[in-house]
Parts: sequence; structure tokens; C-alpha cells
Amino acid sequence: MYSKLALNQKIIVPFLLVILTQAMVLMIGFGYWFSSSLEQQMIAEVESLSSLVLRDFNREEQHLQLQTRLVGDTAAVRSAVNQRDTVALLQILLPLKTTLQLDLIKVVDKDGGVLANLQNEELADAILKDQTAFDQALKGVYLSDLLNLKKPDGHLQSVLVGFAPVKSKDGIIGAIIIGTLIRDDLLKKLTIGTREHLMAFNQDKAVIASTLPIVRSNFSWVSPPQEARPQRVKIGGGEYFAKSVVLSGLNNSSLTVVLLNSVVPLDEARQALWRHLSIFFLLTGCLTTFVGIKIAQTIASPIQAITKVAQQATREANFTVQVPVTTSDEVGLLAISLNSLIGRVAEHTQEIEMARQHLEKRVEERTKKLSQKHDQLLQTHHQLRQALQNLRDTQSQLIQAEKMSSLGQMVAGVAHEINNPLNFISGNLKYVNSYVEDLMKLYRVYQQEYTLPNSAIENITEEIDFEFIVHDLTKILSSMKMGTERISQIVLSLRNFSRLDEAELKRVNIHEGIDSTLLIISHKIKEGIEIIKDYETLPPVECYPAQLNQVFMNILSNAIDALNSQENQEVKQIIIQTELDPPHAEQLHRALVRVRIRDNGPGIPPELKRKIFDPFFTTKPIGQGTGLGLSICYQIIEKHHGKIEVSSEIGQGTEFTIALPVSQSSTGHIPDSENV
Repeated sequence: MYSKLALNQKIIVPFLLVILTQAMVLMIGFGYWFSSSLEQQMIAEVESLSSLVLRDFNREEQHLQLQTRLVGDTAAVRSAVNQRDTVALLQILLPLKTTLQLDLIKVVDKDGGVLANLQNEELADAILKDQTAFDQALKGVYLSDLLNLKKPDGHLQSVLVGFAPVKSKDGIIGAIIIGTLIRDDLLKKLTIGTREHLMAFNQDKAVIASTLPIVRSNFSWVSPPQEARPQRVKIGGGEYFAKSVVLSGLNNSSLTVVLLNSVVPLDEARQALWRHLSIFFLLTGCLTTFVGIKIAQTIASPIQAITKVAQQATREANFTVQVPVTTSDEVGLLAISLNSLIGRVAEHTQEIEMARQHLEKRVEERTKKLSQKHDQLLQTHHQLRQALQNLRDTQSQLIQAEKMSSLGQMVAGVAHEINNPLNFISGNLKYVNSYVEDLMKLYRVYQQEYTLPNSAIENITEEIDFEFIVHDLTKILSSMKMGTERISQIVLSLRNFSRLDEAELKRVNIHEGIDSTLLIISHKIKEGIEIIKDYETLPPVECYPAQLNQVFMNILSNAIDALNSQENQEVKQIIIQTELDPPHAEQLHRALVRVRIRDNGPGIPPELKRKIFDPFFTTKPIGQGTGLGLSICYQIIEKHHGKIEVSSEIGQGTEFTIALPVSQSSTGHIPDSENV
């Protein structure tokens, strides 16, 4: 920068720098010394005020302890605690709470049982845990200190509390705690002057009270350490000296109170000081500059001719011009040096131009190669992503195939093992019933023909209560018949649900498939869940029955799990609707069957709804879900050339809509099936 100045400027600049630097150093030193003195004075004032704040907080605690003692010593309170009369306690404490402007009053008996608990809205559902303080109060100790209450949402609320025993002539019969929240009005009572402000932070570094108007929800600031001296900070558009005072309390509770003292008076004093010093410096600079200009003009006149030639060479980029050498003194040496410099600049300029052209050519070639490599990498990346997706789809299909194969083997085994004894029982029941009726007829004939039986027969008849046996035996046989019929229905539903032997397309009744699925999962439907069916008359649908039943199974199971998780919900419903689109279609092979399964559960958040059909995505705990159910449903519906959609709102429930074509093919004979 200095080398680019004109010669007269090079002469005057050092002169001005020396004179003005000395003046500036003196003025700046004086200004900083005076400012530092003012700042140290204000820091000492803040230190003193912080001690007063700590003293005032101790006074508040002592005042609260006195109030606690007075309330605990009230005869009406002692009588209500002794009688464990909660209603009387509330009638006494509610007026006291309002009169004394308290936020918390809690009374316990000598066993620790809560007799009364009055809390303001800010303390609603707050958790008060300090058994040590209660135990001390129940032993006759009077306490007052700071305590942090934890709300259910995890936030801390600081409260000044006082503990006191409730005594009677028989001894200590309970304890009472009263408290007042650390709020803005409490801090305003402690504020000493108009320039001071107080801010209170809990252990989570959150602002719980402040005399300074700030937006607390978005406020983020780290208070200075307690042992640190007052620091200068910016808060709420103003600057303050900040000093932290940490108040320790019960159960490791603590509260950080930051004293803020405005720096406006200090800044105003500093501005006035620097304003006067600046005026003095400007007057000194003007005088020094005038003297320096006169000296520079006298020295720089002989060199101006050389300067003009140098400027011409620079302006026109003509490095062939030369400065005429007219003297042999220092000015002549300067001219010779300038001519040599101009020649070297011309040579270097030519070399730089050649290097630039060569470099541009290499950069262009390299850029072309990098572009080709980039295209290859993009293509490889796309191929890898496609291969990964194919692998995931294949994996989910293999899992589904293995799952359905195992299910088929299980169903076949269960059906075989159950049907044989079931057929034996159901086949013999009608003979047993016939034999019993014959025996009853024979017994009635004996009663009619032998009206005077002997005493042995009468004793046995009374002992075994023969009339009850006759009446109850008929009911037992009827119950056994109903039980065998129920087992037959369950086995048939298992076979209808699996249908693993039907690998080809079938025309089936969708409604019976849904009913079979509901029967299979009936053990999961707890009391209180209502299944509502709204079926329209539908034609047989061409499909893969077992796979379609798997879709119904997954969707209905998810709906039942969602409703079972809502323990406090009174009305729980699953509505199943079917319809033909368009209604009364003349060309059935072009019609669609729509199945809607809707629940009134908690719903699905929007950010999760986009992922529910992705493989391995699940919101259930580990071990309760694989994340493949809805992904397999999506693949099965696509295989049927159909469509599955989901709509959900938080708190309103979820609805799955399945659209299936009635016919999968327009040619060929498709065998019919009675059910799914």
C-alpha cells in the first residue's frame, strides 16, 4: 500500500504517522484508563447488588417459613389433620391460599398420606418428591428452601417452599408444606433500581421468570458462572453487566438468578469522553498535515517528471517506453532502475500469456474426462439401486412363500388330526342320543307297570337324583353336538383361509373370505371392539384366494392392534364395506369390486403414511412386527392388477381401500369356488 503512494505522499505520511501516532497513543491511553475506571466502578456496584439479591431471597425464605409455621399452628388446621377431615382442610386452606398469595399448599398425616393438595395451574400435575424434607417436618423440624418440581412433560418449575410440623397435645400428627412460584412479580419485588433487571433460570437452563421483557419460548442464552466477575452481555436489544447468583435447595435443587445492570450510563460517559478526545485529535491532525504538505512539495518536485513516464507505461500497458536519464544523482539511479523493471515486466507478461493458453487446454481435456467418468458412475449407481430393490422384493416374496407354505402344512396337519376324532364323536352322538331316548322310554314303562317299587330302587333313585340326570343329560348331549359343529366350522375356516392347494385363479365369494379371516383372528378382538359389515351384492371375483385372504388378514390385524392400543377410547369400531363399481355393471369383466376397511383408531402421521408400503418398515416394537405385511399386501394387489390406497387423519382413524377387477382375463374358463 505504501509503495503505491506518490512521492510527496511518501514523504508526508511518515511525518504524519509519527506525530499523529504519539497524539493518538496518549489520547487512547487516557480514554481507556478513564473508561476502565468507570467500568470497574460499575462492576463493583453489580457485585454489591448481587449480594443484596441473595440477602433478599433469604428473607423471602424466612418469611415463607414463618407463614408455614403460623398455618401449621392454627387450631383449626390441627383439628382437621387430627380428624383427617379433607373437606375441613380445604375450607380452611383455600382462603389462606388466596390471602397469602400462595401457589402450593399440601398437608400430610403422620404416616405420609396426603390429606389436602392445592396447586395453581402452573403446578398442575407437578411431581413433588422430597421425602427427606417431609420426614424432617414430621420429626418437628421447620424448614424453608428452594425446591424444583418436575412436571409430566419433563420441565422443571422452581418453588420457594416451607415445611412445618402440625402438632397437637399428643405430639406431631402431620406436616404442612406451602410454596410460592419463582415468577416475574417475585423478581420485581427484589429489583433494587430502574436500571437493574433479574432473570431466573432453572436447572435445565430455561427462563422461568424475568423482569426483562423477552420472548421466553425462543430465548437461548448461557448465564455466566457464579464465581465469574460481572460480564457484559446483550439481551433483548440492550446491553447489561451480568452477575450470576446460584441458590441451592432441597433434593439437589438449584436456581440461577442473573442480575442485569444496564450499561447505558457507562456508554454515555464513554461517548462524551471519546467525542472530546476526537475533536482534540482532529485539530492536531489538521495542523500537522498543513506542515507536512509544505515539506513534501519542496522535496518531490524534481521527481515528478519520472513519475509521469511511469504512469504512462502503466496506463497504456506499453512496456517499450523508457525513462530518460538526465542526472547521475539518486533521481538518475531511480530512472535506471525503473527502465530495468519495465523490461522485466514485459518478459514476464509474455511468459504468463503462454502458460495461460497451455493451462486452459489441459483444463478443457481434464474436464471432458471427468464428465465421462461422472456419467459412468451415475449409470452404475442406478444399476446398483435397481439391483438392491430387486433383491429386497425377492427377499420379501421368499419370506411370504415360506410363510404360506408353513401355514399350509400346519393347517393340513391340524385338519387331519382334528377331523378323525371329530368325525368319530359327531357320528356317534346321534346313536348315543337315540340310545338315551330308548332308555328313558324303558324307564317310563317300568314306572307305569310297577307303581310300587321296592325301597332299594327308591333309595338309589333319590340318591342319584334321577330326574335331574334325565333333564341334564339332554342338555349335555345338545352342548356336545354344538361343540362338534363349532370345531367343524373352525377347521373349515382354516382350510378356506389358507387354500394353498389353489395355485390358479379362482372365481370366489369375497364376503366369505372376509368372514373366514375374521373367524381366524377372533381371538385378537377384545371386548369393546365392534365389527360392522356393510356388504353389497357382489359377483364372484377372479383371484388367488389364499393371497387375497392374506391381504385381509394383515389389514384387519393392524386395525385390531391399533384399537387395542387405545385403552382410554370408549367406542372402538372396524367398518368393512364392499361395493361394485359401477353399480349394476352390465359388462362384469370391466367392473371393479371395492373393499373398504376403516377403523376409528389413533390414525397414521403424514410422515409415516408415505412409508407404510415400504419393505421392512414397521412402527411396532422389536419382535412384534417384521415390516413386510403391508409391503406384501401391495405386491399381491398389484399382482391382481388392482390398487390399494390408504387415507388417515390423526385422531380420526385409518381407511384402506382395495380395488380389484372382477375378471383378470377375458378368455379361458376360470373354475368357480364357493368361498375364499
